[in-house]
Amino acid sequence: MSKIKVFLKALALLLSALCVLLFIFMGWVKYRSLGSNPEGLPLAIRWEGFYHDMNHRDVGASLNQCLGKRLFREEVLHRSAGWFSGWSCEKVGSPEVIYSLNYSPSLKERYFCHVEGDKNIGRYFNPDLQLNDLEFMESWEHPAMRGAACRFLDEILSSMIAEKKILLHCDAGRDRTGAITALLVAMAAQAKGELHDEMINAIECDYRKTESLVPEKYGRMQRFIKGIGNRGSVAEFLQNQCGISEEKTLRAASQFNLN
Repeated sequence: MSKIKVFLKALALLLSALCVLLFIFMGWVKYRSLGSNPEGLPLAIRWEGFYHDMNHRDVGASLNQCLGKRLFREEVLHRSAGWFSGWSCEKVGSPEVIYSLNYSPSLKERYFCHVEGDKNIGRYFNPDLQLNDLEFMESWEHPAMRGAACRFLDEILSSMIAEKKILLHCDAGRDRTGAITALLVAMAAQAKGELHDEMINAIECDYRKTESLVPEKYGRMQRFIKGIGNRGSVAEFLQNQCGISEEKTLRAASQFNLN
């Protein structure tokens, strides 16, 4: 038998062994996803999470880097894409609470990660519609869209007040996550008297760290926050749109702002 045939036979055996190991690994990941899910909805496993960039970052650390100074606490608010689902929570900062802004009423998948032998399953408040285009003021004029976004915001603020480490995510961790993150940051910054052009530029800077962002979307977060500012303060926006009290926004802001 020639050396080439021996090599090809060995290569075929190696590839077969690798395929077997891959199927065993995939079965193990799937097995870990089974178990309790209060609503009985399917748990999303994103196989791409094995190799895909999570687009994860600590929002406080990211903003401080964009600003060139420390104004926000770290380990309060994290953001990411949805590739983490089915994998270790350590991949996305080990959050205590997850908010899934990309919940789809048609797919009905729950996003989750593994932590200490248990599952941390993402929360959602939009059972009948999918959140979209939250960075455009026109979307906030849609009663159902506004209502769902406001339920997310109210719960996120409650988690901040309770000093929980939070993860916000959508599919790419870009637009929906970017809009809610921008709103929370602007709220905290304004409570401290820091919502100026430099801060709005930092919010846009954080948004642009997403590699999948195309140039056509540049400036969206800047325009979103300035659009809110044209109507009044961020606290007033949250009160008028969502019925969230200024007292609650100030308490949440105090957990994110450095003294």
